[in-house]
Amino acid sequence: MPDDHDHADVLIPAPFAYAGFGLAVWLLDAVLPLPVPYATTVRGLGAAMVVGGLLLGSVALFRLLRAHTSVSPHRSSTALVVDGPYRFTRNPIYLGFFLIYLGFTFIAGTAWGLVLCPLVPLVVNHLIIGAEERHLQAKFEREYEEYRSRVRRWI
Repeated sequence: MPDDHDHADVLIPAPFAYAGFGLAVWLLDAVLPLPVPYATTVRGLGAAMVVGGLLLGSVALFRLLRAHTSVSPHRSSTALVVDGPYRFTRNPIYLGFFLIYLGFTFIAGTAWGLVLCPLVPLVVNHLIIGAEERHLQAKFEREYEEYRSRVRRWI
């Protein structure tokens, strides 16, 4: 019988955390607009960030699926993936989400995304990544310690 606790006890799914920040940016901009300078250039940069975030997240997701391990933090991890983008960051999917979040705020022409961007990794670290890392440490012990010692959490 599977252990119901053999997974990361994240407080909120990552897409909801990023969507929450996107909603906060939208609400702040509706109440107190904070336009970006050089809007055309910034929108182009935003589009590139969204595409880059989608690519990074997709490649990372493909690596997890290829290793036959769960994508969901509410399921047990069956493999520690350390290749592909995981060679450079322990959280390429969340880094991809961050690029998408920031890119969309630039496309929207608001600087509120930049104002809030330091809070995004703090919240994701506290509500999501910490629980996932505790799960991986318990599950893969020495192998995860070694991986964590050579690859940064973000970049």
